[in-house]
Order: sequence, then structure tokens, then C-alpha cells
Amino acid sequence: MAADAAATASSSVTEEELTLTVKWSGKEYTVRVCGDDSVAELKRRICEVTNVLPQRQKLLYPKIGNKLSDDSLLLSQIPLKSSLKMTMIGTVEGDIIVDPVEAPEIIDDFELGQDEAVDIKDKEVNKQKLKRRIDQYKVRISSG
Repeated sequence: MAADAAATASSSVTEEELTLTVKWSGKEYTVRVCGDDSVAELKRRICEVTNVLPQRQKLLYPKIGNKLSDDSLLLSQIPLKSSLKMTMIGTVEGDIIVDPVEAPEIIDDFELGQDEAVDIKDKEVNKQKLKRRIDQYKVRISSG
């Protein structure tokens, strides 16, 4: 009989509807979920009211730790109470700023043809540097 009572209590917890308040971006949103819903379902419902995609959400609630990051975990396995307030960190996809960086053109020297490859001693810049050094260098011949 005690086992029946425990099973009934367990099933009532999983079927119980939870009303959660999610704080995000200075506003509070109310989300209703059931105990047998997963964290992924909670994130999906939060997405419906905030437009923040589930993969962009991080849910924070004191004393739970990182359990809310496991999308497969059932809410009944987490000590959540109805009417609790949690904080969500996340950004709406459209608000994400992507800074396009213009990368310099990279030339793969393995792709150069034989006629395009120039040996270092044959580069015009190096020839000019060498000529300048020769002109500046002074040679003294000592007899002795």
C-alpha cells in the first residue's frame, strides 16, 4: 500500500503543471510546463515567448547548478517549484552581430606553377638589397 501511495505521489509530481517565471533582458516571462517535460521542452517554450533559440539559452537557477544545461533531463528530476523565478541568458538570432573580417588573400605556394615560383636569390627586392650592401661595403687591402 505504501508503494501505491509513493507511485501516486510520483505520478502527480510528473503531471503537475509548473508555472515558471523567466527573467531575461529586464523583463519577466511566464512559462507553463509539466513535470514530465524535459529541459529541452522548457527551452522551446521559453523560445516561444522570447524568440531566443534553445541552443542560445542558458538557464540559471540557484542551488540547481548546471542541471538545466542537460536538455534530456526531465523537469521532475530537478527540484523546481511552481512560481519560481529563473534567469535566462541568451541572444535573439537577429541581434547577433557578426563582424565580417576581410582576410588577406593567402597564396598557397604548393599551388604555384613552376614558372610562377621565384627562388629567393632571384627576387628583385633581394637583388636590390644585395647591391646596396655591396655599394656601402668598404674593402681595405693591407700589405703585410
